[in-house]
Amino acid sequence: MLAKKQLKFENLPGIEQRWRAPSVNAADDITAARVDPLGGGWLFDRGIEPWWDPGTTFTPGLDQDLIKSLFVEKVDSLFVWAKQNTEQVYYIVESGGKLYYWWGNKGSSSVASFYRDLVILQEGRHIPKLNEPGTQYIPYGNRLLIINGYDKPLWFYGRERVRNFGFTLPTPSPEPLAIEPGYLDGTAYLGNNVAAPTFGGKSTVGLGYSDDEDPNNFDYKMTFISDTGSESPLSSASGITWQTLADVATQKKFGVVIKHLPVGPVENGVVARRLYRTKNQRTDTTAGAGDATYYLVNQINDNTSEFYVDVIPDGQLLDTAPSIADTTTIQTGYAFGATWNSSIWLAGGSQNPTRIIYSKQGLPEQFGAFDYFDVGNTAGGAITGLSAYYNNLIVFRQRAIDIIRIGNGGSYQVSQLTPEIGTTAINTAKLVPGVGLMFLSYDGIYVVGGGLDGGASIAVQKVSAQLAKEIPKINVAALPRATAVYSSKEREYWVHYTQNSSSYNNRGIVYHLDTAAWSLRHSPTESASYLWGFTALAADPSGNIIIGTFPYWTSDPFAQQPAPVGYLVGLHVWSGKYGFGKTLTLTSVTQSSYEYTVADVLKPSCKWESDWIDFGDNSLKYRVLNVEVDVLAYGDTTMTLVWQQDYSYSPNNAGNQKMAKTEQLFTVKEDPVLGPDNGASKNYFTVGESQLQEPRIIRLRWDVSTGLVDFFKWSVLSSSTFHVLGATINYTDVDQLPLNQRINIGRGQPQ
Repeated sequence: MLAKKQLKFENLPGIEQRWRAPSVNAADDITAARVDPLGGGWLFDRGIEPWWDPGTTFTPGLDQDLIKSLFVEKVDSLFVWAKQNTEQVYYIVESGGKLYYWWGNKGSSSVASFYRDLVILQEGRHIPKLNEPGTQYIPYGNRLLIINGYDKPLWFYGRERVRNFGFTLPTPSPEPLAIEPGYLDGTAYLGNNVAAPTFGGKSTVGLGYSDDEDPNNFDYKMTFISDTGSESPLSSASGITWQTLADVATQKKFGVVIKHLPVGPVENGVVARRLYRTKNQRTDTTAGAGDATYYLVNQINDNTSEFYVDVIPDGQLLDTAPSIADTTTIQTGYAFGATWNSSIWLAGGSQNPTRIIYSKQGLPEQFGAFDYFDVGNTAGGAITGLSAYYNNLIVFRQRAIDIIRIGNGGSYQVSQLTPEIGTTAINTAKLVPGVGLMFLSYDGIYVVGGGLDGGASIAVQKVSAQLAKEIPKINVAALPRATAVYSSKEREYWVHYTQNSSSYNNRGIVYHLDTAAWSLRHSPTESASYLWGFTALAADPSGNIIIGTFPYWTSDPFAQQPAPVGYLVGLHVWSGKYGFGKTLTLTSVTQSSYEYTVADVLKPSCKWESDWIDFGDNSLKYRVLNVEVDVLAYGDTTMTLVWQQDYSYSPNNAGNQKMAKTEQLFTVKEDPVLGPDNGASKNYFTVGESQLQEPRIIRLRWDVSTGLVDFFKWSVLSSSTFHVLGATINYTDVDQLPLNQRINIGRGQPQ
């Protein structure tokens, strides 16, 4: 009798799909699992539930356009913003060209409550295509910048306050009224648009020289001040000239009346204006012609008044006006951004594919004309994203990664981090504690790691070599729509992407921080892949993963025949609830609302599947006797083991088993289980009598009895919660060399 041997999996490993795995203990697929934070092992206890509870009957009203935008169209972007120094948390969503946020989940299905929790920030927005990254969200203090490269950048303050970002148009010029000294001696009339407030020649206020006949000439410019303290570019010059006459009656100082002081655009947050002027230029009477210095006359701390009288003499002008190096207008087509070193950084987009601009520190809307970089002189293609990484700014490009640092003297320096690795999946770049900045590229998942100065270098490293079979399934053309999230609660980095032949994100890869292991999230069957249509991921302050979806409707959601059924409708949460969301079925249309009946969706089957096992030596033949699996007891719920041999993809079902101790199964000593009593157990839980059991490890055995094989694969699966820890494979081997194909030649076989 051949000696029985054992192959032990002390702790079931993560995914390792390379042909020559470093260990025979490897997994080929792990679907929808997490690493148990308490005792290890793979815990399959996650599903999804609606973030906004629709109740048992959902009545969203009759506004088809709004219902379609919120519950039929896919979510194009999602961001959870915890406003700084407040308790306010905003769940910002973009779908169907609408940008909106939800206040919070009150668990109510009433129409009034539903609309009261919804605030629409903007409509008619650009809907991103499959090769576009879509909207980017850049927190800056207690404000949020929202850009996409197409629509005007938005500056969101919270609640219902939102405005345009930055100064994108030239500042209009002030209009001083003419001065006519001859009016004072009767030699001239005071016509329209002429003013002459006067002061004595010895007065300490007033403009001009009162004791000679040379011309007096002043130029004026102005700027707007936004509520962030940022200052707009200087306007063009407006000049005023007058000449004192020989008659002593005209020898006065004058006040300059600004009849039209431009009002700043409210939609840009203008709260004040600054008026600048030159000192007396005397003989140069052409406005703006001289190389004159402009000085601050006054800051008008409102954005409504249009009348101002300037009586400040030259001697009291001290502060100079900003130059073009201090502030200039910006274009609205920047597609990517980041907050770094107290500045807003903007880059990329069709208008500026290789240009990066940055604001003054502490002044997020004030950009100097020379405060920019252009990386177009180095290979790497267009800019595809920005991401702050500690004391560095990472610049992602199509085929390279650049880095911006603070150099000696405080100036910024840009250099190339790697000329070989790039990405278009900026929405997957997330900071993972203890690992670095993880992101999805064309051929795998990479990490930007190291740094923090002190001599430490920053490097880019590929970390997904174990996913050799999964990475080729990614639709590279749709990388810009890939999404990712890091959850401090789940302690995992999850990237969800579009697979080949699909047009939306429906597969996911997960990196588990505690074990440095990989798993997958996808449908077990192609026909149900719509259940994993997750188009956007985000995490709330507690680490809960919020999911934006691509709703799946079986037919027109507004037509009663055939009755449409909707899956993944609205935002969802990755949670421990048993199930996979809810369906909405249109059952009637009343005078006030469409009515949808709500029902639970069964959780899809999850599995842990081994890689192909050659038992360490594929020159031998093996006969597998049975597989023993260590699991945590879960009572009446069952799990199934299937197995395959020699790369055959026809599975053999070894049967279902309860996750309960085998020796006590179907006896009164079996762990008490919750009812209702359906005859499946002899020990139902009775309140006040039954004792609660501690979780415990049990071992389940499945007999498989293969023939002589070269390779063996096994997997356990269930649609119920299950927790697998380890496994043991019992087998025998036969010292049988591989056959030589040449022996068949002499038997008439073709060569």
